[in-house]
Amino acid sequence: RDLIVDGVIAGVGAVVVFLPQICLLFLFLAILEDVGYLARAAFLIDRVMRGVGLSGKSFVPLLSSFACAIPGIMAARTIESRRDRLVTILVAPFMSCSARLPVYALMIGAFFPAAYGGWALLGMYVLSVTAALVAAWILRATLFRGEASTYVMELPAYRLPAPSQVLAAVVSRGKVFVTQAGTIILAFSIVLWALAYFPRSETIRQE
Repeated sequence: RDLIVDGVIAGVGAVVVFLPQICLLFLFLAILEDVGYLARAAFLIDRVMRGVGLSGKSFVPLLSSFACAIPGIMAARTIESRRDRLVTILVAPFMSCSARLPVYALMIGAFFPAAYGGWALLGMYVLSVTAALVAAWILRATLFRGEASTYVMELPAYRLPAPSQVLAAVVSRGKVFVTQAGTIILAFSIVLWALAYFPRSETIRQE
């Protein structure tokens, strides 16, 4: 019973609680992609990313990490360069995901006046982006040395988003999140339950 309640159900809950906001992120990304703007945004940010040794293809995975690092890491699979892909995966957790917002609110309420709460929150997000870019630059200058990959692509024409294509993209990416990331989260939840549950002494069993 403890395995089902504290292991399996807790693991499934950890996946389900993130699914709505991640699907919402996938929805907006699918709309921007179908409109044709997302490719242009990545192209425009390419110059900034080159300053830290990455290319514009790392922009979308890092942007996705603001909702959760897991879809950001999943999106990094589309990067052709192995160096850029690994660096993007390593720095994605630096981005301020939505799960950190309650922690930020607690820290701001404890250490900052109410009048400066908004600025403090903005500063934390700016700090997370800065930390990710600095970490990427250090990794590219040390462990992942090499020339930055070129970012060449054909920019699609602007158009109105097709609801069927947007919905299909959201459903497809949501399934990938549940089947791949959800399986890992569930497995780790069961492992953590086992580590906390075993071994059990006779005193604990009697209680």
